[in-house]
Amino acid sequence: MEAMNEIETAKATPEQLLQMIETRMAMQRAQRTQGGRNRLMFMVGGVLFIAIGAGVAFMVLSQMVSGLQNGERRPTAQANEESADGKF
Repeated sequence: MEAMNEIETAKATPEQLLQMIETRMAMQRAQRTQGGRNRLMFMVGGVLFIAIGAGVAFMVLSQMVSGLQNGERRPTAQANEESADGKF
């Protein structure tokens, strides 16, 4: 195929060579823009994943803090041992 292109380019006029180069550049540009869209979607998805994860972590943390403020404390290891002994 390359040998055929070399023969064609040897017989081609400068205008035809310019047209061939412009066509190849346009094809490469089209391929690059499609790759850029995929990368953009991947980055947007990553940012959304991080934002949602941060929101969930904040909600869990706020629930834990509000539970502590209301006096609902999780049993500690010492309290668990006392309840096993029968002491309350």
